Formats: sequence, C-alpha cells, structure tokens
Amino acid sequence: MNIEIKVDKITLDTVVSQAMAWDEDEGEMAPTGETVRVGDLVARDITNRLVKDDRWPTLKEKVTEIRTEEIRNRVGPMIDKALEGEFRPTNPYGEEVGRPTTFRELIVDEVKKAIKETPNSYNSRDKGTVLQIAVRSEVQKLLGAAVAEEVAKLEETIRQQVQAGISEASIAALITNQLKQQPQS
Repeated sequence: MNIEIKVDKITLDTVVSQAMAWDEDEGEMAPTGETVRVGDLVARDITNRLVKDDRWPTLKEKVTEIRTEEIRNRVGPMIDKALEGEFRPTNPYGEEVGRPTTFRELIVDEVKKAIKETPNSYNSRDKGTVLQIAVRSEVQKLLGAAVAEEVAKLEETIRQQVQAGISEASIAALITNQLKQQPQS
C-alpha cells in the first residue's frame, strides 16, 4: 500500500489549522475562529529560538519587545472585559452567594477594607490601621533622613569653626610666646 501526498504549493499564507484556546465554560480546548498559517508557525519558531539564544542580544530584545506588545494587545481586551463583566461571588464550595458584582467593585471594596484594617499581630507596637501605620513609617523615614542630613551639616559647620578657632588661638599663643621671649628694651 502506497500513500502519496501531493502538495502543489506552500507559502507563508498557507492555512494549516484552526487556532485553539482553552474555553473556561466548556473546560476544554475550543476553536477561536482564527486560522493558523505556515508564516505564524515559522514566526513562533524563530521567536522561541531567538529569545533563548544570547548571540544576538539586540535582536533578542526587539523580538521580546514585539512579543510583549502583541501579548498586551491580545490580553488587554480580555482584562477589560473581565473587569467590566458581572459575576456572582461563590463560597468555598462553589455555590453562588450574594448579588452580582464586577471585578472593579470587588477591588474597590477590598481596598476600602485594607485601608480600615488593623494589623493582626499581638506583638505589634504600632497602633492604628494598616494605612496609618504605613503613612507613619514613611513620614518617619523621610524625617529621619532630613534630620540626619541637617545634623551632618551642623557637625561639618562646627568642625570648620573649631578648626578655624584652633588655628587663630594657636597663632595668638605662638605670637604671645614669641613676645615674652624677646628681650625688652
């Protein structure tokens, strides 16, 4: 039995398959409606090889930059859709609870809780909410740095004044000693 496959012409535009993606609703791979062409496969293979190869760093950086931008362009709309779309929260058993909400509302609620939350540590000497403690810590860092800078400037000023004072006192003492040792006329 002989199997013969004859391909007249293959170009970079030749379609070789349908693109597939994971379908969360169905729990399996499903066609996306896009086609995969020979050029797509060649570009993917070249990209994978260049990203792993250190011989062409400039080209590697450019390919990585283009790939990152392409991912951003494709994932961005998905994220926007997820943020805008409604869903029903579930309990640990997967049962729907509460009213329908959006991810934006959920994020805002979590931020509000975090701002009002107090530390959950019995050993904490800090009093107040997590936000108050964080702000207080940053202010202390900034003030500590400013105070340290001013103290360093003051120390340098004092050092210069002491050195100048010692020099004048030493010269005055030397002159005084010289005058005492000279014969009086």
